[in-house]
Amino acid sequence: MRRSLAPSQVAKRKQAGDPCEDEDWTCRTEKRRKSDAEVRESHVSPFRKPLTQLNNRPACMDGDKHEAFIRSILSKPFKIPIPNYTGSLGIRALGLKRAGVRKALHDPFAEDALVLYEPPILSAHDLIKAEKEKLPVHVVVDPVLGKVLRPHQREGVKFLWECVTGRRISESYGCIMADEMGLGKTLQCIALMWTLLRQSPDAKPEIDKAIVVSPSSLVRNWYNEVGKWLGGRVTPVAIDGGSKDDIDRQLVNFISQRGLRAPTPILIISYETFRLHAEVLHKGKVGLVICDEGHRLKNSDNQTYQALNTMSAQRRVLISGTPIQNDLLGILQLGPLC
Repeated sequence: MRRSLAPSQVAKRKQAGDPCEDEDWTCRTEKRRKSDAEVRESHVSPFRKPLTQLNNRPACMDGDKHEAFIRSILSKPFKIPIPNYTGSLGIRALGLKRAGVRKALHDPFAEDALVLYEPPILSAHDLIKAEKEKLPVHVVVDPVLGKVLRPHQREGVKFLWECVTGRRISESYGCIMADEMGLGKTLQCIALMWTLLRQSPDAKPEIDKAIVVSPSSLVRNWYNEVGKWLGGRVTPVAIDGGSKDDIDRQLVNFISQRGLRAPTPILIISYETFRLHAEVLHKGKVGLVICDEGHRLKNSDNQTYQALNTMSAQRRVLISGTPIQNDLLGILQLGPLC
């Protein structure tokens, strides 16, 4: 508490015999400081800890040692400063935008990595001038699939990807896979779909949805194969029967999905069901259509052929175990074979 220095107040205190009045100014100031310190200490949180000096820092260091010491401190992982906090830091904070060079989804330099696309090598001068957020990245098949693909299947996946992305033939986005049975055509197409659904040279998915059209007897086989190779990484929808209303409802839910992370991006459907409900699927777009046993379509007068040909899908793959007729190439929108 401050004491008044007015002459009248000083005289009153002297008459009352206050010993502090005979002390000098320095003494009174020191007592006041001690009193203020006691007040501050009474308001300090019991959870606060005093700052401590770094015990492992040498008393004297030259420039290189000092820099190494600082790097060792900064390299330690960040921890949430909350006692007993066990939550995750997450991979991205709200309101923050990732900056810098984009990265491929999978490591292109890993052992047995199947690289479908390799960006052009830039000189140091061009790299400085380039916009880091627009540089293309490697496209690498998911190692879960890449490690099980045989040599001829690896070549097949690369062929399929180059064809449906227009890199093998300019302005052409379809192809035919006419291998014999037992060579893994289904696995190759699953690898193609999964790659297109997850990545591209632009560091984002190439497509949002894919449709597999097959004979009724193979619908369940396709569904099981997707689950076998991809596990729970993707949830396909398999339709081969049911009431008209139920099928229409499932197809509407599938075709109305928007964005590059659709919850059910793969539809597996029989030729007959596709033909009967094509009107629903024609109301939207899909990134890829795969026709299994494509030689069963016979010719361009087939109703299923017409339904597939009018489907809004830029990328198309035709699978067959027999020679392909020129009439079927209309589905791929490629024109007749030479």
